[in-house]
Amino acid sequence: MNLPRIFRRLFDPVLETAFPSQCAGCGEAVEESRFSGICRSCQPRLQLIEDPKCLTCGFPFFGDSESHGHCMHCEHLQPAFGQGWSIALFRGPLRELIYALKYKQGLWALRDLRELAATAPGLARFAGDAVLVPVPLHPRKQRERGYNQSELLVRMLLETLPDCRFEDLLVRSVDTVSQTQFDRKQRIRNLKNAFSLRQKRAIDPAQRYIIVDDVFTTGSTVNACAAALRRAGARSIDVLTIGHG
Repeated sequence: MNLPRIFRRLFDPVLETAFPSQCAGCGEAVEESRFSGICRSCQPRLQLIEDPKCLTCGFPFFGDSESHGHCMHCEHLQPAFGQGWSIALFRGPLRELIYALKYKQGLWALRDLRELAATAPGLARFAGDAVLVPVPLHPRKQRERGYNQSELLVRMLLETLPDCRFEDLLVRSVDTVSQTQFDRKQRIRNLKNAFSLRQKRAIDPAQRYIIVDDVFTTGSTVNACAAALRRAGARSIDVLTIGHG
């Protein structure tokens, strides 16, 4: 697999000393930990999602539930995708890892996210041999950030999901403002027609596609991407995010 230079460097042991020596969760020193940026004391705060969970968005049901079809996080969503799956709750150290990657040029966080993905129960079974499709950034925002974190997450996941492959199918044609300031209805309006199929790309109706993003909050972004793939001819579309909540 040919990886971009920026991604190959993340796994160069020579750069190990460039990684943070303080825990992203508590600020204490990280010693004798399998994570680069999470100390042993904070590791239990990484809450991997297990069954039973919502089949639409992947949020866990804490106890038995009569119906796993929808939950409070997605009950108002009209999904253009089949199933949603998240690795862990977007809390504590995971929140800090994703924030570091997304807003602080913290590319080191990808190593810890890969370690987390490698231990996620059922992830390989869910992903199967699907095509992983990152949520695209608008070109202006990608120039400012220097990379698309969702694309890096896809490439990270391929390290643990060898049966999957990557295709950069979507483009963000509308330069929307940040979703963080909007409620659910405003997020949907903000993303209307924001995504489309990239030129000279083709959809295989028989192929399963999984849209990958960092966090599932209301589902508006991944759902808009799923709708764009469906308009282009995709029939089997699911969603995978690192965090949920």
